[in-house]
Amino acid sequence: MKFNNKMRISALFLMLFLVFSSCTKFSDSYPTEFKESVKEINGTWRIIKASRNGTDITAQFDFSKFKLSFNSDKTYKIENYLPFLVKSDGTWSLDDPHYPFNLVFKENGSVDTMISGFNYPIVNGKRQISLSFSPGCQSNIYTYVLEEVSN
Repeated sequence: MKFNNKMRISALFLMLFLVFSSCTKFSDSYPTEFKESVKEINGTWRIIKASRNGTDITAQFDFSKFKLSFNSDKTYKIENYLPFLVKSDGTWSLDDPHYPFNLVFKENGSVDTMISGFNYPIVNGKRQISLSFSPGCQSNIYTYVLEEVSN
């Protein structure tokens, strides 16, 4: 049996039709968008590690009495002040609730805001907050690592 041009073209179209009609569109069963959870820092936190300009100063000072409480109404309270970004109670906010890089403090009665670098890691199964700031002299950078106080 001889194939002429018409038969070859028909066979080619038939093969193309079979190839393209046998393919199905890939559909992923997983959601295409993942949503990062809002970072919740509500609670009372204590300093577990402190450094100044990269040098650990935890053993040189008594940080055990300092407490920083973040409330769900976006207010904060400081107990037993020590060198920190703010001196009195006020309000707080994160620059982005899902992907925060900064924690913003505003003392009661002040128009100015103070900004601290913010990190929110989980270390050894416990959530921590790492704050980096300069309380005055720009050449001194403090980093406080806080852990939530258990009730």
